[in-house]
Amino acid sequence: GQHNNDDGNAFGYIPTLWITALFVGLFFLTTVVHTGQALYYKIWWLIPTFAICGLGEVLGWAGRLWGSRQPYVMDPFLMQICCTIFSPTFLTAGMFFVFGRIIGLVGPEYSRLRPKTYAITFISLDVAALVVQSVGGSQASAADTLEGANRGAKVMVGGIFLQMVAITLYVIIQVEYLIRVYKDRPIHPRPAAPAVAMATLSPTARGAGAQTPNTYVGESDADKAKPAQATVAPAPVTGWQRVSKNIRLMLLGLVIATVFIYIRSIYRTIELLDGWNGPIITNETLFNVLDGTQILLAMVTLNVLHPGWL
Repeated sequence: GQHNNDDGNAFGYIPTLWITALFVGLFFLTTVVHTGQALYYKIWWLIPTFAICGLGEVLGWAGRLWGSRQPYVMDPFLMQICCTIFSPTFLTAGMFFVFGRIIGLVGPEYSRLRPKTYAITFISLDVAALVVQSVGGSQASAADTLEGANRGAKVMVGGIFLQMVAITLYVIIQVEYLIRVYKDRPIHPRPAAPAVAMATLSPTARGAGAQTPNTYVGESDADKAKPAQATVAPAPVTGWQRVSKNIRLMLLGLVIATVFIYIRSIYRTIELLDGWNGPIITNETLFNVLDGTQILLAMVTLNVLHPGWL
């Protein structure tokens, strides 16, 4: 529900005990699964990305659980606001890694950015967003007045906005890449396919005058009776032919998770621009649905449609 936080309750409401406990449990479960999947598939970068996001969400919702028992203590509020704002940054970093991996598998020639450049560019934007959010969070936490706290909130919005810019560029590059793959329109030269030797010409064909690589002066009749070896290049597997069923499922997972993260980012931007005592930040239902549920669904989606399939 929506209340007022002028009475010393920074939340503006008392977080519902069973809802906060439910989110703690669900985020804990998806985090354990992500950690187990990272270990099983030996994809170690999933731990500092997907798993760390889950751990941060567990801590954030633990702060809200704490706040449901002590709503007039500031520490639970600061704990939940910082953890739930910072944590999704690690999830998006992991998603950037996944798409970079898909580019490497399907063909770097269709991408404007090389896989390594792609990863460096988007991870750098993600880190910058995290730093800006951290600075804003520190300012808001250290502020003695509501005005000072609101200034910190606006800095945090800058970090969330930067994250949205990164996600938007990521979506644009992803869409263009998939269109180029589907239409088989590479940007860069395609790697040459290795030539292979194939038995293609029979002695009969050679007797009819076909020229082969091993026809030379002084060749014996026994040599002439052998099948000829012609060196040919196989038809290259290009474009959409390279996109296996598992890659398509992973792309579907990235699309679904991106939509959830986008919804959450728009909500958090509006929430913080509205100020610490605005009607949006003091509405528990909006937070539960547009933040907690969105990130939880994104994480579960990436449990089911997992990069270990690639």
